[in-house]
Amino acid sequence: MKRIAIIGAGLAGLTLARRLESKAQITLFEKSRGVSGRLATRRLGEFEFDHGAQYFTARSSAFQKFIAPFISEGLVQEWRPKVLTLAEGEKPDRRDWFEPHYVAVPRMSGLCKVLAGYLDIRLDEPITALGKNADNQWQLHSAETDIPEVFDWVISTAPVTQSIALLGEHLDSSILDHDIDIKNVSMSPCFSLMLGFEEAIDLPFQAAKVKNSAIDWIMVNSSKPGRADKPTLVIQSNNAWAQTHVDKESQWAGNAMLEALDKLSLNPLPTPLVQSVQRWRYARVEQALEQDALLDRKNQLGACGDWCLSGRVEGAFLSAVGLAQQLELSL
Repeated sequence: MKRIAIIGAGLAGLTLARRLESKAQITLFEKSRGVSGRLATRRLGEFEFDHGAQYFTARSSAFQKFIAPFISEGLVQEWRPKVLTLAEGEKPDRRDWFEPHYVAVPRMSGLCKVLAGYLDIRLDEPITALGKNADNQWQLHSAETDIPEVFDWVISTAPVTQSIALLGEHLDSSILDHDIDIKNVSMSPCFSLMLGFEEAIDLPFQAAKVKNSAIDWIMVNSSKPGRADKPTLVIQSNNAWAQTHVDKESQWAGNAMLEALDKLSLNPLPTPLVQSVQRWRYARVEQALEQDALLDRKNQLGACGDWCLSGRVEGAFLSAVGLAQQLELSL
């Protein structure tokens, strides 16, 4: 059986592993302490926050089929919040969602944790470099040591910048110089501000899109199905604003977002018991690769992820499925 190393244990990496587990020996390497990537949930004391992707949609028949059993089991549920559009000095407008928006229950990371199941996943293992051994097999190097196993294939599901940094020097030049111009693929950052309250919060919405502000979205995280009763807010920044301030300290970004929140003339919030900020350097796909995945059969390397397609959660799944279909021909 061929041995495949998959870098990243978010939805793309886990989907790819599940699709190929009967055809190859799979090991996943994840730099974080847990699986899920941007389908992430953070626990701060007695509070939990979905501080990455807030929800997902299902527009393709393949993704609809994938989530159907999870919906039947109650692990995935539709979120039906009251949604407003807000702007400083303007009257709020009702915003309609014209398609189902789903969340994993009881937290967004739950879906990936189920997919992870019994897979061989090495957590806290950032892969920093690749090399070939004398038998022309891939050797992986982590931040602290060399990985003892060797692999026939290496697939990165990390964001495009990190994937190319890892694979780039080893890829067939024709892959990068072909009509695929990977240099045009771009992702923008985001800050997520998490606020947890002891007292109830009085807001006229459960989700709000904000215009002309440092803030892009406000979500009453505790309003999602299956969440704990403790009131929680997740406030996500505008991507262009985050790009300008991406290297500022997280505390500065959080304070700036609170100032922007104050300008929206909402009811005053109680003092939060917990407050934290997450900087996502690669949050939104501004320009996608516009094909399922990157595949170098000659060197047995590949990459997939949401940056290949739409940038949405569904895009990560479809990219992994597309790459799995291509890889099956070589296994």
